[in-house]
Amino acid sequence: MIKINSSTHFWFTLCLIVSIGLIGCKNQQKLAEEEAARVKAESTAQAKSILNRILNDDGQLTLAEKERMLRQAKALKSDDPEVQQLIAQAEELLAMERDAEEPDPEPVSNDPTAEDELGTLFSQIAGSGNSSSANSLINQGLSMFSAPDTPVLIIINQSGNLKDYDEPTTIERYLHYIKDQKNSPNAVFNVVKDANGKISELELIKKSNR
Repeated sequence: MIKINSSTHFWFTLCLIVSIGLIGCKNQQKLAEEEAARVKAESTAQAKSILNRILNDDGQLTLAEKERMLRQAKALKSDDPEVQQLIAQAEELLAMERDAEEPDPEPVSNDPTAEDELGTLFSQIAGSGNSSSANSLINQGLSMFSAPDTPVLIIINQSGNLKDYDEPTTIERYLHYIKDQKNSPNAVFNVVKDANGKISELELIKKSNR
């Protein structure tokens, strides 16, 4: 019968313990690596699902919802090349949608406004040298209005939203008044147009009250 002395038994036991410990550490490291790979795969799959939903949306999602989903996909921090490509495509798509939602700037027009045209008309009539010239200007000016009897309201006093008006008149009578007085005492305050672009109501204000 082989006898094992205590020293040999000690070293054998120690080696066995160390071997078991090393095997256990390797198993734990392998499990940790497998878990990390599983989490990474799930994150990648989730990011792809979110991004594909954004890119394939048929109008059910709002722009705000898609922007929130894009942030969610980025937060998963996937370094998968396909995910990175999908993120770039989604960013480009949302940028185009944001641009489409922004209203186009109103074109700058060099054409004179109705206020400018009327102010010029009033001054020309008042400064006309003779009745024939003034009447010609009046006829031209009336073409801007819905009718010769288009109402003209003249503000003589204003306090906040409260307005006091002079006696109402019509555009035809007002233009002849300017011709007779050779003076244009009022400025254009507001212009109302009809569906045809003609002036259907004119509001003036005394220049001294502006």
